[in-house]
Amino acid sequence: MKEHGLHRGLELRLEALAARIAALEQKMKRATGFTRIEDFGEVAELEQRHKALAGRLQELAREGPGFRQDVKAEIENLTDDLTNTVDDFVMWIDSDFRPDRRPAARGKP
Repeated sequence: MKEHGLHRGLELRLEALAARIAALEQKMKRATGFTRIEDFGEVAELEQRHKALAGRLQELAREGPGFRQDVKAEIENLTDDLTNTVDDFVMWIDSDFRPDRRPAARGKP
């Protein structure tokens, strides 16, 4: 079986997003009040990201393996990283720089 290059990186990212969504949904079941609303918003955002990445991965899969597709997959990874970094930073700024709302240092999802 032929290796799919950087496509696998996008697949792993999708799996990690699905795991984060499932964990947040479990947490949301136990939460109440404002925490539940925040978790609901985060789940909705992660589901939107998951759907967008899945669509991009399907487009790349239709093109098949190759150098050009690997480059596109890497660009998708970088785009996703940058978008999420900016989103986290903007949310932190919107929270009036509260230390408890500062984006957590995390690895690639």
